[in-house]
Amino acid sequence: MNQRATMRLFGLLGLLVLLGCGYADKHHSKSLCELTFVDSLETRVQDSLFSNVLYSRSQVRDALAQVQDSQYYYRLLALYGKTFFVSSDFDSVFYYHRRVKAFSPKAVRCPRWNSVLAEIYNMEGNVWMQLNRPDSAMMNYKQAYKYCLEGEKLQRLPDICINIADAYLHRGDLAHTASYYRRALFLCDSLNLSEHTKFPVYYGLGQTYMDLRDFDLSNHYYELAEQFFDDMNVGEKWTFLNNRGNYYYYRKDYQEALKYMRRANELVSAHSQMVFEQNFIKVNLGELYVLTDNLDSAQICLDESYRFFQKIQHNSAVYYIETQMIELALKKGNMAQAQKMIARTNPVGHLDANMLTIRNRYLQHYFERTGDYRHAYEYLKCDRRLDDSIRSERVQMRVAELDMRYQQDTIVLRKEIQIQQQAAEVRVLKLNVYIWVLVCVLLVAGTLVIIWYMRKKREFLRERFFRQINRIRMENLRSRISPHFIFNVLGREINQFNGSEEVRNNLMGLVGYLRRSLELTEKLSVPLQDELDFVRSYIDLEKGRLGEGFTSTVTIGDGLDATRIMVPSMIVQIPVENAIKHGLAGKDGAKELVVYVSCQENGICIMVTDNGRGYLSQVPSATHGTGTGLKVLYQTIQLLNAKNKNDKIRFDITNRNDGKAGTQVSVYIPFRFSYDL
Repeated sequence: MNQRATMRLFGLLGLLVLLGCGYADKHHSKSLCELTFVDSLETRVQDSLFSNVLYSRSQVRDALAQVQDSQYYYRLLALYGKTFFVSSDFDSVFYYHRRVKAFSPKAVRCPRWNSVLAEIYNMEGNVWMQLNRPDSAMMNYKQAYKYCLEGEKLQRLPDICINIADAYLHRGDLAHTASYYRRALFLCDSLNLSEHTKFPVYYGLGQTYMDLRDFDLSNHYYELAEQFFDDMNVGEKWTFLNNRGNYYYYRKDYQEALKYMRRANELVSAHSQMVFEQNFIKVNLGELYVLTDNLDSAQICLDESYRFFQKIQHNSAVYYIETQMIELALKKGNMAQAQKMIARTNPVGHLDANMLTIRNRYLQHYFERTGDYRHAYEYLKCDRRLDDSIRSERVQMRVAELDMRYQQDTIVLRKEIQIQQQAAEVRVLKLNVYIWVLVCVLLVAGTLVIIWYMRKKREFLRERFFRQINRIRMENLRSRISPHFIFNVLGREINQFNGSEEVRNNLMGLVGYLRRSLELTEKLSVPLQDELDFVRSYIDLEKGRLGEGFTSTVTIGDGLDATRIMVPSMIVQIPVENAIKHGLAGKDGAKELVVYVSCQENGICIMVTDNGRGYLSQVPSATHGTGTGLKVLYQTIQLLNAKNKNDKIRFDITNRNDGKAGTQVSVYIPFRFSYDL
């Protein structure tokens, strides 16, 4: 019972583990699916944000209802807030960003979430810049820069540097402005970004040097930026055209400035969501129309932009428009309207020095028209003091910018020198590594060559030794075969000797056979004719033992020259000897032995056929042999075939296949067979 309960408990625990793993896998898969969905949506919204903001906003709103993971939800909420920036609904931007910031302490800190925070702070910096609060904007931009360094979108760092530079530009700190623009260029190069990502830096530097009144350098950077005009999005094109128009405005080329401002106005007019940009460009157009005496057009532009900036409480823009309305009223002769604009309360916030200079000049015009020359003179002096101050400040800024550029160039030069030194050290190390690798490769190659040579030498010596051993073994075996037969024949013939002529002939034949046998056993190959003569001598000696019923034939096929065909020594003798000893000896009745040599394909075929008891190793023969002859023959053929890769000797022993009893030995020897060992 206890064992059964324990098994059930383990089974329950295993089931719980499997369910837990399945839930974890399902949750992980779902999380990955939501991540892919959010990434894809973010890309689509970024692409359509300026062209159709309402569609982009609806896409994000629908996605917010589907996403369940909190971190992905607030990431989408930050993107949702960005859509309101495009339509200049700044209160909604701050509202949704506050919700994301409130969730941030609960979020898992990772590079992806740091990128979300960087985007939020960067966007809020843009809002403060729109509201003419460069100090607040700079604080947000620097927070964005910090989070971006720890995020996954490092390619956004140059854009944030550009925004910081714009904030310094609005504060009038041109030295730091140029510094951050140059840092953005450095980051573009360090991150290996494409060349077209640098054009915002180019027209930013163009504006900076325009404010420093270095028009040549400003024009250089504007021309660099203009090369990438077709690659810019709508917002970037608008910024470039506006800044390029300002360049000609400060050069007092108002007609050229009007051309660029009109292009900018046409561009943003086609995008209804770019409300801020539409009204901003109308302010610039209104001023240019005032300067070129297009008073009706100026009135329309200034009135429309005035209503918009009053509504969003952009005090600096309102103040600037009222300043232009003073001059417009004076040119129209409407003194009451001019007085009304002058009487308005000055706004709270940052005021550009150029704006104050323009206002003082227009106030001077007003008092001159009213005959109050004392106030006109005061504004003239004030304008000169301010102009001197601006000129002095511009000189100081120019010096500071040159000094900062020198420091940056010096730092860059030191880094380049250090990088070059390190690169030289790396090259030396690489060269050393290459040398050692080459040495090691040569050593390994040399070792392999030596090993290969020694192995080949050992194989050659082993093979030569093997050939010598086989040659000695074959000679030894042959020497064992011939005496064995000779002694048997001599014993039998001596016992039968009665002094007759036949015995004498047999003895003479035996002597001849012995002499010939000794000659052949010393050679590895012999002419076919010599081998067959030797076989005939052997058969003649064996006729007496086999009786009158024995018949033998040795035939050579037509077209064969037996004197020129080489065959292994005893290749025919041993099969014939085995046929007589094991097949025909002791057999009753007719005994037949046939040796036939014929031409076959590219060689000769030697057939040794008898009508004996057949090739059955388990059947005892009348005379028992040691099997040494066949062993020698097989070893000889094997040794010769090893040296002849393509043409080989084939040796087969089978029973006759013509319906008769007996053994058939077939030997195929190629014509081009080599006997050189």
